[in-house]
Amino acid sequence: MRKLFVLMLFLGTLASAQSYKEFAVMRGYETDYKTAIAKAKMEKKDLLFVMVANYCPWCKKLEKRKLAKEQMNDLIHKKFIPLILNREEHNFPKQYESAVIPMIYTVNYEDEKIKEKSMGFTEISEFLKKL
Repeated sequence: MRKLFVLMLFLGTLASAQSYKEFAVMRGYETDYKTAIAKAKMEKKDLLFVMVANYCPWCKKLEKRKLAKEQMNDLIHKKFIPLILNREEHNFPKQYESAVIPMIYTVNYEDEKIKEKSMGFTEISEFLKKL
């Protein structure tokens, strides 16, 4: 019974680790910081960088209740190069380390400095105002 529980826990963690990548494919988000910033510089658009984690239920809600909405997705792609990364994979510059997730950064495409950051899960109307 214990082995079954451990196996289920492992498979659940593995499945959730892939979910942000599945979201990225479905919504056209980048999943590599270097690729995203190069694209942002080429298109002269700031980066919208969403930091998530496997264990975070608020991250899943952010993806499903806000970012997945067509109107929101269209607005994001019009104004930004969207990037979503998993904090647990440590594949991002140290300036984006945060104890709070989800975290959303807008990053200047020219100098890669953070212009604005939004912590946690906020209402869609607040999020739209920031964009």
